[in-house]
Amino acid sequence: MQDTYDSSILFLGDSFTEGYLLHPQESFPAILEKKLLAAGANYKVINGGRSGDTAMDALYRTEAFFRNHTNIDFLVLFLGANDAFQGVDPDFTEKRLREIIDTARKYRPAIQVFLIRVSSFGLLSPEATGRFDALFERISAEQDCDLLPFVLEGIVGNPSLTLGDGVHPNPEGMRLAAERLWTLLFVEGRIPLKDR
Repeated sequence: MQDTYDSSILFLGDSFTEGYLLHPQESFPAILEKKLLAAGANYKVINGGRSGDTAMDALYRTEAFFRNHTNIDFLVLFLGANDAFQGVDPDFTEKRLREIIDTARKYRPAIQVFLIRVSSFGLLSPEATGRFDALFERISAEQDCDLLPFVLEGIVGNPSLTLGDGVHPNPEGMRLAAERLWTLLFVEGRIPLKDR
């Protein structure tokens, strides 16, 4: 399909990105799109989050985004939490994340990729935790991705910023995550704010 926006930003993730149990407009991708519109930046923000997705699940969905959108110039990967929850071997997770990046670059060779670091939440063995923590730095260095910090730091586990499960952000937690990403991506100039 032909997009009417100059450029699109795909946020590919799991429930943290989708906005688990929240109204779609309360997710951080939707909040960012609203801020971009107010700033006069001609970007389409695509919320590619799906609750429960591991890196492998997201890989299965990746190609369709690039077939359906001809102008994805930025990819933000926020995956790995469900891999940790399910005890997936970190080497397997790393391979799937690399395949997602390779798939994106097959369609958009000049795409700019951002990788958000994810916590293992203490769910893996000490040995696996070390490998999980290291995979983000390694992918960033070897696949020319910009590594971003875990934007839910201080949100997950905070009852005032999460739903009843203590994990998923509530609307205020999402707003804070969006503000952090706004600063990291746009205020700090990783993605330029373009005039309409």
